[in-house]
Amino acid sequence: MKLCVNYLNEVKELIEEGKLDFVDFLKLYSISGDLSPFEWCSKNKKVMFHGLVGSEGSNIAEPDFLKGRDVELQKEYYMRGDTPYISVHINRTRDLDYTQSDVKKIIKDNVIALKKIFNMRVLLENVPVSTRTPQNVFLSLPEFINEIVHENDCEFLFDIGHARCAAEALNMSFDEYVSKLPMDKLVETHLSGVMKLKNGRITANHSKMHDEDYEFTRNAIKKYTSLEVVTLEYGPFIERDIQEECPIVSVDGINNLAKIEVYEQLIMLKKIIEEECM
Repeated sequence: MKLCVNYLNEVKELIEEGKLDFVDFLKLYSISGDLSPFEWCSKNKKVMFHGLVGSEGSNIAEPDFLKGRDVELQKEYYMRGDTPYISVHINRTRDLDYTQSDVKKIIKDNVIALKKIFNMRVLLENVPVSTRTPQNVFLSLPEFINEIVHENDCEFLFDIGHARCAAEALNMSFDEYVSKLPMDKLVETHLSGVMKLKNGRITANHSKMHDEDYEFTRNAIKKYTSLEVVTLEYGPFIERDIQEECPIVSVDGINNLAKIEVYEQLIMLKKIIEEECM
């Protein structure tokens, strides 16, 4: 079992202090062709990419998902980072007049292209329902996610925060929602906490994990034998009105409370992995 964490200034400082020798991968998001912080990351750890380099993000349900991508640069990043697979969201950001069947065809075409271009495994990640984009609700339905993953011979990246938000929006229990996802194809899990908004609903803002998230992780390691990578996806941000305070991270400096939180979570995940993989 490998342990991964997304790149933050706080993570960089912890690595330079010699406190994260047990972490296997650093995760980078689409970085628009900018080699920093990739240069530092690739010298210190193996690198996971989330999405492809470029400005269009990591949403595979977009018809022009691959348009304008520098695929040769991406291939170089994958090679230098010793990246094991591609991971992208089952999502779209624009309100396009496409039916559910149209979207399935778009995803299929993009997956075929990805496999042909990069000759790598493809992981598809669940996303939360958004009340701001009701035309995208079907993208979070577990039945739809199951079809997309299995019909395209992909593997699954399970995001726990996304799943908690989707289950709430769809009026399902978290356990019921998870049971209907393609967990038989699970390879990686993104771990983070959720926070309550002032309207009472929850949001996945990459805040610190809760007890129930650690318990899920422990059970997932035992139950899902295909699971290869556990990723802490930390770096709280304020998307909307949050009921609680949390340590916001930025590209400009170090938030000491965030540094403590990310370290404590990684230590706990290390302990769980060691105990469950003995």
